[in-house]
Amino acid sequence: MHLRVLCLSLLLAACGDNNTAVKEQPLPEVFVVEATEQPYRPSKGFNARIQSRSDVDISAQVSGRLIAIHFKEGDQVQLGAPLFDIDPAPFKAALARANAELSRAEANQKIAAKNFTRGEKLVKDGFISESEFDSLEAKKLESAAQQESAKAAVESAKVDLAYTTIKAPLEGRIGRSAPAIGDIVGPQYGALTTLVGQDDMDIVFQIPEKLILSAQRPDSRITINDIEVLLELQGGTVYEQTGKINYFSNRVDATTGTVEVRSNIANPNDTLRPGMFAHAILRLTHPLQSLMLPQASIQVDQRGTYVLTVDSSNVVTRKDIITGERINENVLINSGIDAGEKVIIRGVQKARPGDKVTPTAFVPATSTSTTEE
Repeated sequence: MHLRVLCLSLLLAACGDNNTAVKEQPLPEVFVVEATEQPYRPSKGFNARIQSRSDVDISAQVSGRLIAIHFKEGDQVQLGAPLFDIDPAPFKAALARANAELSRAEANQKIAAKNFTRGEKLVKDGFISESEFDSLEAKKLESAAQQESAKAAVESAKVDLAYTTIKAPLEGRIGRSAPAIGDIVGPQYGALTTLVGQDDMDIVFQIPEKLILSAQRPDSRITINDIEVLLELQGGTVYEQTGKINYFSNRVDATTGTVEVRSNIANPNDTLRPGMFAHAILRLTHPLQSLMLPQASIQVDQRGTYVLTVDSSNVVTRKDIITGERINENVLINSGIDAGEKVIIRGVQKARPGDKVTPTAFVPATSTSTTEE
């Protein structure tokens, strides 16, 4: 009797286990995002420095004693503003002498011209010889040449006198004065000061030669006109003005394999100064449409980079992809999937290619601060 009860109990237990096995397991839940094309502006950064196209050394053209300095060091000066005065007295005297020499040369020229005119009549009447007439003609020509030389000397003296007042050749910010009042200055003295034009700045940086070759390919869709230059200053501040590339060096630096590039940029508020270091960012003027996926959806194994997708039948499929650069939380997808495909971003560990899953649209969490904004 006891044996029969025991067999019956084992039979019932076996039936119970079998019923549990038959019970259907729920499909694993995964969260998916849709591969979409998004606006993208490719950019590339390079170390840069600021230069001025109007960085002028102010030098003396004539020698003399400095008698006045008309500017305050570091001030903004206007075009034509007086900067230095050299003692003009010796140059005024030289101009007076040159004018006196010109007057004498003009008088000699008049006398020689009259004598030549008289000689023309006298030689015809036989009162003077041909040789004497030739001498009169030579004196006329010589006096005319002396007159022209005297005129040139006057002009030279006027120029030297004008050089005693040194004026600003352009509008800009003046540097410190090297000489003091009373110093003897001249062409051999060197720069008296420097003047930097405010609104004529260049961003100078080096780019790899392979980028130049890539941009020059016949099939390249991007030209220099499609690129703008942004400037990131020290501390991470992005400068409010943008520039355009206007110069490529005609040679490659053999030691670095780079090409010097320049971009002119406006400087209306005098923010930029020559010698500043910054970060030049090349960026497309107009965005491209590019396929992107969140970084969290990208998987890597020995076979390469891939994502897991869910098809219309909710079946998981592996898609090998080629990625581009990372843009914030997203990654550019160059090939491997198409726009509109559903890619698993969470629950990858629950999914295997060929398995059936329950996909749920992934909704990124939004912070309170972002919502308030």
